[in-house]
Amino acid sequence: MTAILEIRPELKAQLDCLAMETHRSESELVNEALESYLQRTQLYITRLKQRVAEADAGQFVPDHEMENFFLAHGEPD
Repeated sequence: MTAILEIRPELKAQLDCLAMETHRSESELVNEALESYLQRTQLYITRLKQRVAEADAGQFVPDHEMENFFLAHGEPD
């Protein structure tokens, strides 16, 4: 399948450079990047739906685990 996409000039320039440096086609790089993005985004959506279902079911992190988290990572701003 062929698709026509508009790529911002600064991204196109980076794509051209990467294609030349890696001796790969622009299409190969774009397909690889798109596949990676779609996989990451689908995983994020799946996890988000799981978390919402857990919250709807009343499943929350115990207070002591949250306290330990903030002790280790600091309080949110």
